[in-house]
Amino acid sequence: GSTAYSMSAGGGVVHPSVPAVLVTPICPHVLSFRSMVFPDHVVLRCYVPRDARADASAAFDGKHRMVLERGGCLEVMMSAHPVPTVNRVDHSADWLDSLKRNFNFNTRPQQKPF
Repeated sequence: GSTAYSMSAGGGVVHPSVPAVLVTPICPHVLSFRSMVFPDHVVLRCYVPRDARADASAAFDGKHRMVLERGGCLEVMMSAHPVPTVNRVDHSADWLDSLKRNFNFNTRPQQKPF
């Protein structure tokens, strides 16, 4: 889910055990806005200026849309309740295998001889 969203928007991939928040802009209006990684204790606040021409909106995983009125604020922070996972081998091996299997990450197709 979120790994595919980030990669399709040109963002990075972060190992699940890294305590961080990855923010990847989708269709940014400014070329200088790039994917950024923040430490897990940071609280990001996105404000809509009171003198903005219109309200703004935010979508979460492309589904849950929320209207941000002028003067409104959206806070993004690390959850206090991480999602537990079940691993076949270990955390890193399963994650890397998943990237390889789903995205052909770090793989090269066999080339035919000349």
